[in-house]
Amino acid sequence: MSGTGTSGADTPRAGMSGTDLADARGGLPSVDVDVVVAIHDLARPVWRVVHSALHGADLRGVVDGGPRVRVTVVCHEVDEHAVRRAVEGGLAGQGEEAAELAAHVRYLAVRDGLRSPAGPFNAGLLAADGRYVSIIGSDDRYASGALPAWVRLADEVGSAWLMARLETEDGEQVRTPRTRPGRSRDLDLVVDRLAYRTAPLGLLRRETLDGLGLLDGDGPLTPGLQTGEDVELSLRLSASGERIDLAREAPAYVIGTRGGGRTTAARRPVADELAAHARLLDLRWVRALPEPAREAIAVKTLRIHVLGAVRRRPAPLDWAPGEAALVRGLARDLLAMASGTPRALHRADRALLDAVLVARDTDALAAAAAARGEASRWDILLTPDPRDNLAPESTVRAHAEAAVDDAVARVRAGLGGRHTLHDAQRPRVLVLSFSPIARDARVLKQVRHLSREFDVVTCGYGPAPEGVVGHVEVPADRQNTLDGRLITLRSYRSAYAAQAGVRWTLRHLPRGAADVVLANDLDAVPLALWLAPRAGVHADLHEFFPLLHEEDEAWLRRISPYQEWLCRTYLPRCASVTTVSGRIAQEYADRFGVDVGVVTNASPYADLAPTPVGSPVRLVHSGACLRNRHLAVMTEAVVAAAAQGAPVTLDLYLTPNDPGHLDELRAAAQASDGVVRVHDAVPYADLLAVLNRHDVGIHVLPPLSFNNRHALPNKIFDYVQARLGLVVGPSPEMAHMVTAHGVGVVADGFDVAAVTDAISQVEAGRVARWKNAATRAARELSDERQSPAWVRAVRAVADAAGSGRAG
Repeated sequence: MSGTGTSGADTPRAGMSGTDLADARGGLPSVDVDVVVAIHDLARPVWRVVHSALHGADLRGVVDGGPRVRVTVVCHEVDEHAVRRAVEGGLAGQGEEAAELAAHVRYLAVRDGLRSPAGPFNAGLLAADGRYVSIIGSDDRYASGALPAWVRLADEVGSAWLMARLETEDGEQVRTPRTRPGRSRDLDLVVDRLAYRTAPLGLLRRETLDGLGLLDGDGPLTPGLQTGEDVELSLRLSASGERIDLAREAPAYVIGTRGGGRTTAARRPVADELAAHARLLDLRWVRALPEPAREAIAVKTLRIHVLGAVRRRPAPLDWAPGEAALVRGLARDLLAMASGTPRALHRADRALLDAVLVARDTDALAAAAAARGEASRWDILLTPDPRDNLAPESTVRAHAEAAVDDAVARVRAGLGGRHTLHDAQRPRVLVLSFSPIARDARVLKQVRHLSREFDVVTCGYGPAPEGVVGHVEVPADRQNTLDGRLITLRSYRSAYAAQAGVRWTLRHLPRGAADVVLANDLDAVPLALWLAPRAGVHADLHEFFPLLHEEDEAWLRRISPYQEWLCRTYLPRCASVTTVSGRIAQEYADRFGVDVGVVTNASPYADLAPTPVGSPVRLVHSGACLRNRHLAVMTEAVVAAAAQGAPVTLDLYLTPNDPGHLDELRAAAQASDGVVRVHDAVPYADLLAVLNRHDVGIHVLPPLSFNNRHALPNKIFDYVQARLGLVVGPSPEMAHMVTAHGVGVVADGFDVAAVTDAISQVEAGRVARWKNAATRAARELSDERQSPAWVRAVRAVADAAGSGRAG
């Protein structure tokens, strides 16, 4: 191939056979699978591809039982020696087998001056002599055990192309092709929609490629194209009559999504973007196909590529001169190739096609693209003629068959029994929280109370809590993180849906399987609604989210509008809503027009008696060690009060959220002559017993934000259950509870002087009265009185839908 070279003196001669080339490369034996990876950027983790291909392969001979695999790393416009060093360095970190793995890798250099992946991949494919070839991107990898499983299956059924199941490294399944329900063997171009699988990933039988003439000339991939170089190869295989199978049950080909700058994601001129698809119209073998096959190809090309290019350009500046005519001409040629193509398009795409066919300038095309973006859900589902919804390529039919396929897959995987959240006598409630549920005090209270009346299934991070009939554990590496680019573009729905935890849960929980979903916090609410519970969604909001971090100017400018959008869009669709305090409930109601109930962060009732007041009086604070809590105000106030003669001490039980700040507090405590002591946090199961040994719980939370100002945190309720008196700042919710029940004193301010004055009122007789008042209020302020509000809300949702006893 012109412009192709190799590393060192092993330059292949024209006409050299694959076996000769293998010998020239160092005597490697013939292999089962030749893996070809092309690299154009030294920053790519190509060693990871190599390791995934060779791990589990037969490196020593048939005794290992795996396939014999060789990896060809094609170095496109990069130094092959540097690539070799990078690969061998990466493999060296994988253990003792590194040298053995490296012995099964060869390096080819391609310097053709072209910005096309076809050249390097073709060079690797033409150098292959294995029974199968497999191409892979430098950002991607094979799932563990993929190649051995693929070879076993391809050998068993005789695949010419064994299509790999595709998933992203975030766990998202790439659902192409959309085959007939339950179908994965001996697939058909038309009825199994093979045209939608453009990338020839998996295993390709080399004998088939040779027999179809695809290894002649420059190679099977279309030379020179910046994108779409694999379109012709994939369609040629799908239309060849050779056997095509899908490795649905085998480990996947994993698409890298976490690195930046994937070549396939680059924005290109329309002519470059559509060049591969325009070429199809001139291919004799395409025009010789039967009408149904031509129509399948035309529908896919028109829908995904031509109209897709238009949809991605909704502004006049997105278009260059002449591009409107190019798109119009290509659309007309596709319709001429298969006249029945438009009938499979839904109403929104049919309208866009009509606009493309008459548009004379880019302004008209941009306007049509913008209108397409506003199409209703029905317009992007239904065809203009209802009868056309039965066409093999129609959106309705594809969705219906996909739903059947998903149901079949769940039954096969045993998910029917594990995730079917319905019982005729006890409605099923899915408690959904993107938190480690087994350590989330508020969610655990929901589980405990709801499980008395409902069958409760939880979904969140970490292991299952006690008392549930099922648990769906979201992997720890599927944390929800917003894409800042989508936030900047205000593509809020896309930003939400793109989060890893949201995507994973949507794939692993069936829609319509729960009677009620209880969504914890705002980030679970849209997902809960998308899961379509039979009765409805109850949202429990632990903060006022549009002002969650209002003290951070950048957050307030960028993220607060997103949180507002979530509230405005999704809260009115919930059947009921609760939150943690009355003022926060009022703010939700005022801003978003929803009725919001209150379920406080009350602690479980503890059957404790108040301990005698100590001398000195023992103050205590438990919680997070965070600078924005201004813990030094409390410590300095206690020290100042003691210096003024008040007989008081303070014990802090702190979690190490900020180790540096914790060290500062420990140093200050050491200088207080024993007035302040800092302890490690204790497990929650032991906390009330530890608190009960003290006299007064103190919590002065600076009003740095709306949520802080109107907080009613769980520690206040912990202090009551521990039968302590309380000292709090003038936070309205906390102050009201303390004064209404006579359990303590409220400082006049949040500064050291005001808190010192409040602590000066802490004397034995008064503290004893506070502790007795806490004993009288403990039952009313316990979780046994507060948390049943969730049960009543969920029961009302289930009953209103008539699903409480429905089979």
